[in-house]
This record gives sequence, C-alpha cells and structure tokens, in this order.
Amino acid sequence: MATASTTTMEDAKAPTGAAEGNITALQADNGILDHPKGAEIRRQVEYYFSDENLATDKHLLQCCGGRENLPVSISRIRGFQKMRQYKPKMLVIAALRLSTFLEVSADGKTIKRKVPLQGKCVLDPDYFEDDEIAYDPRARKPAQYPLPLLPQKKATYADGLSKNMLKPTGFEKTYIEPPQTPQEASEDEAMYSPDKPSVERIELAIQRFKQKKRMHAIYAVVFNKLMRFGGVESGPRMYQGMSKAEMKEMDTEEITRALATHSVPWDRSDEGQWVVDFETVCKAFLSSWYPNHYGFSMNGVKNACQVPRTFFNYLRSHRVCPEYDHQLVAALRLCDIAEDELPKVHAACLALPGDFNKSASVIFGGAQAGLYTGDKAWAQDMKNEGTSMEEIGIRDEEAKIKFGTGIAIMGSDEHYENFSSNTFNVVGQESASFEVTSVQLPDEDTKMTYAEQSKTYQHKLERLEPLGKLICKTWYPEDCDEYDLPKDNDKYPGGKPRKSGDGKTYEFWMEESILNDCFVGMKLVGRILRLSGGLTILDDINETMCSFFTYIPNELWMENKPKEVRWLEKAIGLDDDWEGEGETKEGADTGKGASDDEFDDED
Repeated sequence: MATASTTTMEDAKAPTGAAEGNITALQADNGILDHPKGAEIRRQVEYYFSDENLATDKHLLQCCGGRENLPVSISRIRGFQKMRQYKPKMLVIAALRLSTFLEVSADGKTIKRKVPLQGKCVLDPDYFEDDEIAYDPRARKPAQYPLPLLPQKKATYADGLSKNMLKPTGFEKTYIEPPQTPQEASEDEAMYSPDKPSVERIELAIQRFKQKKRMHAIYAVVFNKLMRFGGVESGPRMYQGMSKAEMKEMDTEEITRALATHSVPWDRSDEGQWVVDFETVCKAFLSSWYPNHYGFSMNGVKNACQVPRTFFNYLRSHRVCPEYDHQLVAALRLCDIAEDELPKVHAACLALPGDFNKSASVIFGGAQAGLYTGDKAWAQDMKNEGTSMEEIGIRDEEAKIKFGTGIAIMGSDEHYENFSSNTFNVVGQESASFEVTSVQLPDEDTKMTYAEQSKTYQHKLERLEPLGKLICKTWYPEDCDEYDLPKDNDKYPGGKPRKSGDGKTYEFWMEESILNDCFVGMKLVGRILRLSGGLTILDDINETMCSFFTYIPNELWMENKPKEVRWLEKAIGLDDDWEGEGETKEGADTGKGASDDEFDDED
C-alpha cells in the first residue's frame, strides 16, 4: 500500500472555518481525496445500509424505500448523531466515494447501496408475523402500511418566501389565540387594569401584541405606519445594555416596558388637544394615506386591512381599553368594508370614464380629443422600426359610432334629433366631486338592442357594450379645516368652502363592465361637459375613493412633523431681507407682529 501524503485544506479546496481549519485531507497516489477519518466514516455509513441494520431501521427505510433502493440525501445521513463529528462535508463525500459497498451520485448529494436490499424488512406488513425471522420483541410494530417515504430534497419556496414565513404568524383571518393560562390571565389583568391611564395600557398592549405575533416585514411596515399615523411615537429599545441576568429578575410587565419601542406621549391624554378615535384613524389610514403611498395591489390591500383588524381584535379580546370598545367594533367593520371596496375603487379608476364618455369627449373637444395615436406619423415610424406599441385613444369614426349608438338607444327624441342634425354643442364644463347614489345596470331590452347594433358595425368595431346609468350627487371632501382657510365667515362659513352646488344630481351613461365595479357611496373627482338637451358627459376622472373616505390632519406628520406657522402683517416699507416676527425693523415690539385677521388671500 502506497504511503499517503498530506495536503492542507487550501489544497483540498475545502471550507476554512475556525472549527475545521486544522483538518487535513489525505490524497492517494491516484489523486482521489479522502478524509483523515475516512475509514471510520465508511464503516459507519456502510453499517447504516447493511443487511443487518437496514432491514429494521424504519427511518432509513422510509428514505430509501427498502428494496426500491432510492437515493438518500447525504445531508440527512450527516445529520445522524454519530456522523455530526465528521467535517467538512466535501471530504465526507470524498470518503464515501471510496466505498465498495455504497454508490455516491455524481453531484455528491445522494448515496445508495450498489446492490439493493434483498428479503423482507419492517416496511412489509407481514414482517413480524414470520416465525423464521428473529427480531427484538421490544421493537414497536409500524402503525400503518404502507409507510410514507420521506422527501430527500429540500423544499423549495417562491421568491421572497422562506420556511419560517410559512409558519402561522397570528395575522391570518382564521387564526385564533390559544386559551390563556391562569398565570397569563392574571398578568393581563394587572397590566391592563382600569386604574391605569389609557395611554399606559395602550403602550403595554402594543409591545405585548408584537411579542405574540411573527412580525414579518410585510406586517411590520403596515403596523409601524398605523402606529405613527395614530400618534404613537417609536424609538430605540429601553433595555439596550441590560444583561440577561437583570432581565430574569423582572416580571412580565417590566420586561414588556424594557422591550418597548413604541410609546404614546403623555400629552396625547389631554382631551382638549387630542381625541382617542380608533374609528376615524382607521378610516383615514385605509381610505386616504395607505392607498396614496402603497397603491391598490390585491395582496397589499388585504395585508393593510388584516394588520389593523388583528390589532383591534387583540385590544378587544384582552380588554385593554373597554371604554373605547364601541370604537374598536366600528373600526373592525371598516376593515371588512375596505377590503371589499378598495380593489373596486382601483378597477373603476382605471376603466372610467368609459368608451361612451370618451367618444363624446373626442367629438366635443374634451380631455380625450387628439389622443388617438393610430394616425400619427411618429407612431407609424416607430412601428416601421419594429417597435411594438398599442394604439391609444379613440379614432373619430369609432367615437361617432359609439356616441351615436348610445344616443339612439338611451337618449330621448330631443337627443336623437340634436345628434341627427349635428346641433349638439357644449353649454358648460366644470370640475367637481361626486358621490354615487345609484347604479343602474342595462336591462334586457338594452342588451338585445346593443347586440343587434354590434352585428351592424362588426366590420368596424370589435364590440359595442350596452350602457347603464350611474347616478351621482355633488360631494364635498371634508379635508378643509380652519388651518387651511382664512377666518372669513362671509367667504368661508365655519372655515369651509361655500357649497354652492349642494344637492345637485348627475346622470352619467357608461358601460356595464364599469358599472359592475361601482357601488353606492363611491366618491369620484373629475371633470364634466354639459351638452345641449341636458346631457351630461363625464369627460375625465382624476381620482376615485371608497365610500368612507376621510382625511385627518395626522397625515401632515407622517413625513415631517409640521411646524407652527405664524402669519404676519404685510411688511410694507421694510427691507426685503428682514424676517422678524412680531417686531418692527428696529426690534421694538409693537403688539402688531401677528395679525388678528390672519392672512388676506386677495392681493
């Protein structure tokens, strides 16, 4: 036998970890690497697969399938207790390749016997019933046959997912908290005692909620934004620098305080300046702030609704603030409504104002006029160069057909006469906000008439979709407050814009597919055209909002905390570079630095 020479780990291209750096590999004359304890490794693994052991080794049989001789993962073998001492993995695999009894796969990931197992094994239902086979009577008989095989490949997950992320997080809709032990119930009763201020109870509840949930990034982002939106501050942990021994001496409430990263400033308890209103905060967060910053993706909306829903349920189930229980019930109801309405709001925003209204806008010079790209020279040049692009807008001929068909089927005799004589004209236009009060889908007669007209124009159009009616009324957003407008009761009664069009109703004709995404209470902001004969056209849509849309000043501090603003009198005759507040140029306080009438918006 040739004398073995030694090579370092670097020569063997093995990992150089602190625990493995002193291991050397043996290299035979034929150039095949071996582990320094290669003989021990082969002896141990060969015993695992031997006829003596394998026939009764239930776990290993479930890996190789017994007589099927399926390949077994080497990583699984290395996980056995007696194999964990042998490192690194590359040299363990090299040692197993030298076995005459076992066969290692080319990629070094699996191993199996060269000759499959013969005879019966514990995978056979009648193994223990054969009197000719000796076995240990203390061995436990398998509970069922056939025994399932164990997977030999690691589970694969989609991008962005891991094994831990598939475990229950506590944010699932079907998740139910386990029953509390008597000790946990007494701890909750002490922490959330009604004798404590609500600010203190909510602080403890926030940290306890985070401890009991698996706060993955997708949940943590929404939860932290919700807390900040509701006036809860965040900062570094208090326990930094505290030893584990000190933590062991604390009770549950002290540990909760030490681990807390969120805090409610004590001035929030001043009812004269702050109002505890879970319902309004939830309304504004889900209807205004979150969609504007994170969009309307289906998974995002579900997550944005589920996080506050889980938190509010926690507050209710643990009786954190029973004095606000009615608000929590209302906030939970809003989470369900938002999850249903927000996807519809987004779909409606993309589809509105619909082909009929777009066609009218093209004909009467509205926002859609001149947007058609099919007849543009630059678009044709790009197509000739091989650029794939879809046509945008509606061509004039298509607009006339869609608008004329709608007038003929949905309009009155006066409308049809105006269209036939080409006397339709724009009598007014305005930008306004609307609230949907009724959605009227097309009836069967309208659908049949449109189906017949579609056959007439099938050589020019793909399809004509039947029209229904969207009935709206004027809506004024409640997002203007006294800090936005001058204190002029004549021009702005109550600090609000004068509602000159209050109570006005509108009727818009639009396609059935769009009406399916609309619902009573949905808010629209857009521009309309008024045509002669009383016909109203929805020219363009700027924004769509859910039925409970709410804006609150909390949005002002989400990016930067607002600073106090002082309005000064017009500094007539003062130097441009003087920026004093409440003082004359010489610095004397005249008492007229800040105007009692605020600012004047008329110059």
